[in-house]
Amino acid sequence: MSVISKMNNAKLLAKNPLLTPHIPTIERLSQYHLKNMLRSFPTIYLKPDNSCQGKGIMRITRHPNGSYLLQIKNEPLKWIYTKVFPLWQKILQLKMKRSYVIQQGIDSFTFEGKLFDIRVHMIRTNNEWIIGGIIGRIAPKDSIVTNAYSGGISKKITPLLTEDLKLDPTQAQQIIHSLSTISIEAAQTISHSYPKWSEFGLDIGIDSDKHLWLYEINIKPGLLVFKTDKKTYENILKLREYAT
Repeated sequence: MSVISKMNNAKLLAKNPLLTPHIPTIERLSQYHLKNMLRSFPTIYLKPDNSCQGKGIMRITRHPNGSYLLQIKNEPLKWIYTKVFPLWQKILQLKMKRSYVIQQGIDSFTFEGKLFDIRVHMIRTNNEWIIGGIIGRIAPKDSIVTNAYSGGISKKITPLLTEDLKLDPTQAQQIIHSLSTISIEAAQTISHSYPKWSEFGLDIGIDSDKHLWLYEINIKPGLLVFKTDKKTYENILKLREYAT
């Protein structure tokens, strides 16, 4: 079992009843699952099962008129299809021989309509999982991913929640508490299967109903996203010295 398999990790996390409501629907990419996911959700993401940094990601949006818009990370080209089969043929061409998964899209957008998510950096010290840092990531306008390699910008979590999501301070603190609870639970759950790993990066979205969705867990998470928050960045570096 690969530690970076999105499918395997989603299955492991979903076994925890506390996390199940926060795991988006995910399936192996096939024509059958593509049809079903497009019927079930207005937006879906296609991701390489074993990759990081948003490499190879595609997004499909189902329009009210029944057409499908296909977009690729960092590509200006867009394709519109009225039938699933030619869409499927294009996906096969783009994905080549890589193993892909299909994941439910989440309407995690700022008040201005920009895609965003939250990175939670988990570190295990003295056999206890703790949060090294939490930070928001906001995608450029019309981008389908939020990471810095694709032009995403970092923003401290409280200003993100109060300024970009228009939450009041009490609501923001409730969200941060939920983020912390879910992240610790997820790190503990996944580490049962991968005990040698002492760091994880969790990517979490918040939908329009303020429900939290855990997209995926990353091993060996980078710190580029935290460089705009010097205090948190230095805190993670210090905690790394004591990681167990």
